[in-house]
Amino acid sequence: MDYKITGFQSACSEYHEDILSLDERYRIGAPSIFIIEASGDSHSLGIKNKDKFVIDRALKPQKGELVLLVVSGEFKFTYFLPTQLTNENPDSGDFIWGVVTTLLREFR
Repeated sequence: MDYKITGFQSACSEYHEDILSLDERYRIGAPSIFIIEASGDSHSLGIKNKDKFVIDRALKPQKGELVLLVVSGEFKFTYFLPTQLTNENPDSGDFIWGVVTTLLREFR
């Protein structure tokens, strides 16, 4: 026996969207992805206390991108310039830790 589907399709079926997965969108499970929480404000960079940053350690930074540096053993956010850390010496301990790809800010 063959059955035919009768009736009308839902009027809003054309507006169907896939489920939003933050894990997929920001590649949270990838081994090079980390989420870092800021402690303190940086008005010059627009960073607020408790902001969360998705950082990709596998990316090579481009001019003007927000990066996380390790300088004298401390983490520091800054906009990348190609002249930064040109004398990157493993013995100095200063290096580019990763590139910020996303800012996650809670309002409440």
